[in-house]
Amino acid sequence: MAYSNSQYQPSILELARQGNFRAIAYWINSLLAPQGIYIQAETTRSGCLKIWVNFHHQRRRDRCLTLRQTLVRFICYRLWTLNSSAIRDVRVIARMAGETDILWQQSVRISTPANAKRRSRRATYRPDPAQVRFRILRSFLLNRFAFAGFILCYWFLYLEATGFRVEQPITDQVAQSAPIAVVQSPAANTASRKTEIARAKPIQPQSLTFTAPDEYKGQVVSEVNSVGTDKVIALTFDDGPWPSSTEKVLNILKQNDIKATFFWVGVPLQSNPDVAKKVVAAGHAIGNHTWQHLMNDMDEATAARELGNAAKLMYDITGVKTTLMRPPGGNLTGSLAAYAKQLGYTVTMWSADSEDYYVSAPIIVDNVLKNAKPGGIVLMHDGGGDRSPTVEALPQVIDTLKRRGYRFVTVPELLTMKAQRQSTAWQKGSLEGRSH
Repeated sequence: MAYSNSQYQPSILELARQGNFRAIAYWINSLLAPQGIYIQAETTRSGCLKIWVNFHHQRRRDRCLTLRQTLVRFICYRLWTLNSSAIRDVRVIARMAGETDILWQQSVRISTPANAKRRSRRATYRPDPAQVRFRILRSFLLNRFAFAGFILCYWFLYLEATGFRVEQPITDQVAQSAPIAVVQSPAANTASRKTEIARAKPIQPQSLTFTAPDEYKGQVVSEVNSVGTDKVIALTFDDGPWPSSTEKVLNILKQNDIKATFFWVGVPLQSNPDVAKKVVAAGHAIGNHTWQHLMNDMDEATAARELGNAAKLMYDITGVKTTLMRPPGGNLTGSLAAYAKQLGYTVTMWSADSEDYYVSAPIIVDNVLKNAKPGGIVLMHDGGGDRSPTVEALPQVIDTLKRRGYRFVTVPELLTMKAQRQSTAWQKGSLEGRSH
């Protein structure tokens, strides 16, 4: 088995100390999960961390309310032990899993030695007197220029309003440089207008649909059992399209003649339409990964916006329609997954998580290979941040799975294979019943 030459692998605590919110959630969940309490973390701005506390066990609401101070103290103490300059303000919000009502929330300032040094540097800063004088002089001159420009513009507007013109004498040089008026026939004018309209009219992309068999519409799928004797597996990539890493992933897939499934987020899709077109042109399947990649629970109105806006932009840019979707972070609580199922989406999860959002290439390879199975779905990422570990690990993953006899398919192909197998089995049983 081939592995990366990279030796250093940062620990969860090191990543958490750097402000990696996924590592923070992973670390705290390892401590709270046995109690039926799970958290989700996200960063709203530099130095600010929002933590959602979800009570998953059937607890009494009044009991969850009494845990407020204990949980806030526990979470803040753990964050304080990180001594991270990347964590300053923390907002803790609690709710029952699957509900949108907030039980309680509290904002806390984390004061650590690292933050104290940062504040002291900011407090002792004194501008250079020479810089202050320069700024005053620059402001004075800019104000004078702005006033002069205003007077000049006002004078030109006055001349224009009063009809004052400066007549230019007609000389031979001016006459020779004057444009020549060309009179066209009505037919020529009509043809010219049609040509201009044809050039101005945008070319609509060809419509392309990715869907699942009827039995999978409105269902949650993480793997497909009983796909026959074929050892097939589906590679999926989330959070793109991304400027550099998506194209590197496309090149690796092309070199190995593999088709994968990409779950797109609306915001990066809006910024990278050309990359998206390359993914579609290469023949890969597409899924909806919402507009903003909100990982917390959302109400139905927000879910409708997240799915609808992403789907519309996807079609406008590439002509793609899809009934595949993946909830951000695999979050099945709240209204997003439920709303998607009502619309007939196939909520596509995974059976092998590469964890490539915070581990290095060798760990990515091990995570995929130890969980690979026939009919499985592999989760990887081509967007959402630095995906160089994914790009480094992907050829090793593909090479090893090929040696194990695996064949790579898209998610729609994987779901269709099982549907076809079930249909063949049913027809065979029906014929046998008739023969008897």
